[in-house]
Amino acid sequence: MAIEEAPSLLRLFNPEHAADPYAFYRDLRERSPVFYDRMMRSWVVLGYEEISALSKDSRLSGARIESFHEQLPAAARAELQPLKEALSDMMVFHEPPRHTRLRNLIRPGLTPRFIRQMRPVIEEITESLLDRVVEQGRMDIIHDFSEPLTRGVIARLAGVPDHAVHLLEHWQGLLLEFFAQSRKEIPRVTRLREVFDEGAEERRAGTGSDFFTQLIAEQVQRGDYTEDEVFANFLLLIDAGQATTTHLIGNAVLALIRNPDQLELLRDRPDHGLKAAHELLRYDSSVQFTTRVAQTDIDVLGKRIPQDESVTLVLGSGNRDPRKYKDPDRLDITRGAADHLSFGHGIHYCLGAALAVAEVEIALRALLQRTKELQLLVEQPKWQDNINFRFLTSLPVGFKKVL
Repeated sequence: MAIEEAPSLLRLFNPEHAADPYAFYRDLRERSPVFYDRMMRSWVVLGYEEISALSKDSRLSGARIESFHEQLPAAARAELQPLKEALSDMMVFHEPPRHTRLRNLIRPGLTPRFIRQMRPVIEEITESLLDRVVEQGRMDIIHDFSEPLTRGVIARLAGVPDHAVHLLEHWQGLLLEFFAQSRKEIPRVTRLREVFDEGAEERRAGTGSDFFTQLIAEQVQRGDYTEDEVFANFLLLIDAGQATTTHLIGNAVLALIRNPDQLELLRDRPDHGLKAAHELLRYDSSVQFTTRVAQTDIDVLGKRIPQDESVTLVLGSGNRDPRKYKDPDRLDITRGAADHLSFGHGIHYCLGAALAVAEVEIALRALLQRTKELQLLVEQPKWQDNINFRFLTSLPVGFKKVL
């Protein structure tokens, strides 16, 4: 008699699941939408409604930087201290009241008007990148288009001066580096702090001309924020707004190429751009999980999650839950899926969501307006070896220029 393997998200590292995790999620969800993953030592939640509810449940906490750091050996704690300090002041790793206070540093500035101000910046960078490649008839969507696009947008938004923009290249995510106990990003963070400090006086006075100064000027002058707190959330803009958006665009292009009817529909109906962006985020998000810690015992679908245990909310699974979305494995750019889970829910809903959606929408519209007969130049694109982040290593495509 065969022994059934214990369910675990770590099986996503298996080659048959790595390229497409969604069938695996479906099997897990049908077996048990809530289960304890012994290999990950975390409770796993797979259904849309449960993820949505738990994302807004104050009994779960995102504050996990300090506890992870404290459990490390003394030498590792010392080496990771600079990274830990930067992460510890980011709003996403706190709960109210400190989360509210830190979120209020940036949230009031991210108005619809501010996003409208950013759209011409996104359009300008998008067009300049396409100008470089349209005559060639081929490009790598990640390396030639989406990564330099998001880097350029974030550099302008965060106020990174031209001489320091190279510090944003090949950004992969500070949280990932921290939990992997990697020291390689510490020199980059240190250098960015030096660049940040160069503009401290103008930023405090509200006289800086960059978008970041405009974004926080009123809050900094009215609130009592330390330079460490302002820097940490400057880093958060870079960390959250670059790599994940780079790969949202890459995953969206791949999905459209594999669904040519939807690609042609979007080309013919650019007015569907906003709906299409949200549907593409639902269909294949670049972030698959988010993790919380239970502050008290919590009952979910008849399972009791004990206090202090880890809870993994599988956003990618919830986005394909048939209880929420009809025919969820079908890409439908007219669906209207703005309630997807890719940006989270509740107080930890991504502050940069509107900007990310604008980047996806503008990038796809320009790409489809200026190219035709878009096709993959490899049979199977390769994914980075990480089960939480759906990041392509590259996405080479061929096309013809629209005359």
